[in-house]
Amino acid sequence: MEFLKPYTALIENRLQSLPLPQKPSGLYDPQRYILGMGGKRIRPMLSLVSCGLCGVDMERAVPAALSVELIHNFTLLHDDIMDQADSRRGHETVHRRWDVASAILAGDGMFVQALLMLQDVPPGCDHKQMMNELLTGVNTVCEGQALDMEFENRQDVSLGEYLTMIEGKTGALLSTSMKLGGYSAGADEDQIRLLDQIGRSLGLAFQIQDDLLDVIADPSQFGKIPAGDIREGKKTFLMLTALEHCSVEQKKSILGYFQKRPLTVNQIDEIISIYRSTGTIEEAEKQIGSYYKRAESALDKFVDSNYKQDLSNLINYLKNREI
Repeated sequence: MEFLKPYTALIENRLQSLPLPQKPSGLYDPQRYILGMGGKRIRPMLSLVSCGLCGVDMERAVPAALSVELIHNFTLLHDDIMDQADSRRGHETVHRRWDVASAILAGDGMFVQALLMLQDVPPGCDHKQMMNELLTGVNTVCEGQALDMEFENRQDVSLGEYLTMIEGKTGALLSTSMKLGGYSAGADEDQIRLLDQIGRSLGLAFQIQDDLLDVIADPSQFGKIPAGDIREGKKTFLMLTALEHCSVEQKKSILGYFQKRPLTVNQIDEIISIYRSTGTIEEAEKQIGSYYKRAESALDKFVDSNYKQDLSNLINYLKNREI
């Protein structure tokens, strides 16, 4: 993704320059460690691009971009603990390399660093408005995570509830990233509304696409256990769509499998067969396309610029991703 290099280079440079103290090492070493893992830096890139979309040089959005990236990594630290994950981006997770207490504390510290970073917004920006946007976004992410945890022990989750959950867990921070970039540029209400639509639509498309790739992607490319979501009996777009369209007997079987996780290879194969026979995979592809189209429609309303072209390129890349 050559078009992303100017954005990622800027973000990496500023992240490496963060004035994190050396001591106490138990607090700051884990923070340096997770920030050093890299990543696509999509959220800060969206802040920079959004500022440019609104007609202002992206440099004005650097504090906002760094703030959302710190928030994102804060959520990753805590997510890995909740998921009991052993690895992240090919590296040992923080709570495995250190311990759970250190990972929690490092995450808390990154949350504070994010708030401090947002104090450096350029003159003329409404700091109170931006702070409210960031905190509201983080709270919405927490609500989405809480719903996701609640769904694990419920058999009556609806597709609508699932979409609400992923809009919070995945879409909220993408929307926040874009709106903070817009606020950095002094965007008007119409522009902020469009940025919000792009961010939320990308979040919904990305998560449903993740659900789909879990089933159909080449495992060697996707980098995850094949059909891992089914194996763990997770409520995904595909699972909930299939439950709405399958026969009573098939539904009874699937819900019965959920009672004893992880599922066996035969049970997984049976569920994938149900996905195919009920048109669930096609429905997921249709929904993904619809959300990406919604994002593109909102983007079309901005004046032409290099920033607009770069965001269009990013959307096309995400639409065609295989990992």
